[in-house]
Amino acid sequence: MKQALFYNFTDKEFIGYWDGKAKKFAPGAKQYMEDWRAKHYAKHLANSVLIANGKENSTSPKFPEQMPEFLNLFNQACIVEKDQEEEQDASDLIEKQHEATLNIPAPKQVPTVVDSEEPQIIKTPDSDDDENYGGI
Repeated sequence: MKQALFYNFTDKEFIGYWDGKAKKFAPGAKQYMEDWRAKHYAKHLANSVLIANGKENSTSPKFPEQMPEFLNLFNQACIVEKDQEEEQDASDLIEKQHEATLNIPAPKQVPTVVDSEEPQIIKTPDSDDDENYGGI
C-alpha cells in the first residue's frame, strides 16, 4: 500500500470527511496515511483555500494541470514520496480517488444451463383478423 503525507499548510483547523466521519487536522498538522485518502483530503483542503480567496471557479478542476492555483495547493497538501510515485498527473489521482469510493463488486458467474429439448414453436392463427378490423 502506498503512503502519502497529508499536510494542513493553513493557519486554520481543517475538517475533512471520509465515509461520513469527520477528521480534524490542526494548523500545520502532518499525518501519513493511504495515498488515496491523503489525495482526497488534499483536494478538499485546496478547494476550501480557493473558496476562502474568492476563487470558486478554480475548485475541483476536471484537468488540474490546467489550473496551476489548484495544483499548487494540492501538491502542498499531499506529498507522495518520490520512490513510490508512479508517473501520474493530478487528474489521474483524483479519478483514482473516486474509483476507490465506488467499491463495485465483481459480477457473479452464473452457470450456463443447457436444455436438450427442442425449442417450442408457437404457430400464428391462419386467419388475419387485422384486415377485417373496422376500428373504433
